[in-house]
Amino acid sequence: MQGLAAGASERLPCLPHNHDLASRLSRLGVLPKQPVQQVQQQWHSCLPASGQLSRQSVLAHHKRQHASALHAADTSSAATSSQTLEDLEMFSVLDTTGAILPDVPEGTEASVFAVYNDKRQLQYVGLSKDLRNSLRTVFSRRPDKSHFFKAQHYSTLDQEAMVALRDAWFSECGGPPSGNKLAMERNLWQLPVDAGAISARGRQKAAEEQMRAQLELIRQRGCNEEWEANPELLEQGKVDFLPSKAMSPEELAALKARLADMAARMRTVETIIDGQPERFSIFFRMNFQTNGGRMMDVAVTFEQRETKHRVIVGKEYYEPYGLEPELVVERVFSFLLAKRVQRQTEGLLLSAQFPINYFSISEVEQNFPDFEAAWEGHGIQLPGDGKFWRFNKIHNYGSSDEDPSSLKRVFETT
Repeated sequence: MQGLAAGASERLPCLPHNHDLASRLSRLGVLPKQPVQQVQQQWHSCLPASGQLSRQSVLAHHKRQHASALHAADTSSAATSSQTLEDLEMFSVLDTTGAILPDVPEGTEASVFAVYNDKRQLQYVGLSKDLRNSLRTVFSRRPDKSHFFKAQHYSTLDQEAMVALRDAWFSECGGPPSGNKLAMERNLWQLPVDAGAISARGRQKAAEEQMRAQLELIRQRGCNEEWEANPELLEQGKVDFLPSKAMSPEELAALKARLADMAARMRTVETIIDGQPERFSIFFRMNFQTNGGRMMDVAVTFEQRETKHRVIVGKEYYEPYGLEPELVVERVFSFLLAKRVQRQTEGLLLSAQFPINYFSISEVEQNFPDFEAAWEGHGIQLPGDGKFWRFNKIHNYGSSDEDPSSLKRVFETT
């Protein structure tokens, strides 16, 4: 551990350090730290961790208080045996239905939890009396950083033991992660988001815009939960979301069923746009069968913006090839987004505008000659020109002199 540069734990995944000391104290489940009253002042559904000590001072402190730790281990009220962070199982913050529903053992009164990013690097360690709402809180504040978590549960609320376990995890990882160590990062995890309004008059408007931006980031992560902003904080120019209400087993089962249905209708699509890999999502709001195929109402989310569309999918685009109609819609929007086609139109359309609000797949094929290339490699031959009615001018009718002045004379003499 002495060979690690300061801040190394911010760049590396959590690894065991100082094995002899950390292992012994972690197995005991208790390591002393700052006075408990400092944590009591901050206790709520997602308790912030202070993380003020350096790695060297933490280790020195642990050694000085080793005897106290041994005594505390014997008298700890925690019913579950503490584990090293490395040995705990890692779970996704969002389950397969897009919900935040951690599996918490019956009788749990409190938890210590660790949050990881998409590369499974430790970001933040917190204390909680309600793990579901704690994870909702950190996820809503830092959706880009909150991908996985580990948790240790307690059958009784023992703040001293929980703070000690948190410190043991810090020691195991070579020091606190950036979310606990750095003041600016710590505020992002522990405090409501400040919309940054300059004037008092503009606070709520700025907060509402910030709220919409956060909700968009949450949806982009594939979260299907309902979120309600705290109205009092919005008035103050800040954004945070209200805790989820406690649910009965029947309500929880109904929620899981609803979220499972929503997850089945949500697709995340990877594509290439402007030469760069991009992702967008499609939510299939409605899917109707018609005589000629399917009619679908979809919501497309890309670049933090959601647009709604009605798409007619002729059965000739999917039945002969054994494809899902939804897959055809995915490929069509991959093509249209890559072409930077205007995603929403208002009023009467110009001849050069594509009717993106309400269109059929055949219209895409007729309007874009290179659409067929989007299907290369899939063994699919699009219906082509023979399928479509076209109205092209092939003969001149009336006066052959079509310059404006001549036409004016024609109308003046008739």
